[in-house]
Amino acid sequence: MVRTVAVLSALQKESLAFFELGGEEPFRRRGVELAVREVSGVRVVTANGGMGKVNSAASAQLLIDAYEPDALIFSGIAGSLNPQIGEGDVVVGARLECLDADMQIIAESEPHLTSFPSSAGLVRLAEQELEARGFARVKPVASLEDANASAAAYGTLAPHDPRYVTGAIATSDIFSTEPNVLRDIRRRYQADCEEMEGVAAAQVAARAGVPFLAIRSISNVCGETYEALDGREQDLFATARLAADVTMGVIRRLAQA
Repeated sequence: MVRTVAVLSALQKESLAFFELGGEEPFRRRGVELAVREVSGVRVVTANGGMGKVNSAASAQLLIDAYEPDALIFSGIAGSLNPQIGEGDVVVGARLECLDADMQIIAESEPHLTSFPSSAGLVRLAEQELEARGFARVKPVASLEDANASAAAYGTLAPHDPRYVTGAIATSDIFSTEPNVLRDIRRRYQADCEEMEGVAAAQVAARAGVPFLAIRSISNVCGETYEALDGREQDLFATARLAADVTMGVIRRLAQA
């Protein structure tokens, strides 16, 4: 029986939907902003952990040690790498890949993995939630014949019917914009999106034996500069709330399981 779910995000806009739920006042612990809420009878501990892999790992460990959750979900926004998706779409992270690191060496320590899978059961619940919301499933980069073509787009900002993909999420401490770098990420890791925190939380969860899931809504297309997002703050809030809403749907389904 699921009693507690930890929901980790990097930014306040990504966890705002949880903080807005009724409950005790938010508080800070070890530099992390936290709130304890309830969704369908499940205690939900949500946290703004900060950007980057170090902040993510530290915050995930804090949540696991302090609250012993039955599951840890990372909810947030990301940049698309899959040409079939774009702003307002969702990536369900079947696996998370760590960029900027020699994972063969790191895998010599627990949990002895070079990439980190999400819980298959949690992935299925996320897929069910998205399909119930009318999202159409598209192929991951790993299944696209032309995904490595240098001229292939990384996604779209144009309006379209909502889509989702179950695939790979790549994590980097760098906001990647260089075309050669992005092509290499897509070729080597077959990644559907790039962000800056997920794999660290996934690694900590795997080491602790806590089921993990990453849900990323697409806020931008990889290749855009960070500064280009300055004029799209409302879009960022909207896509961040989408990821949180889907995460709440997964928690409600967990409560019914």
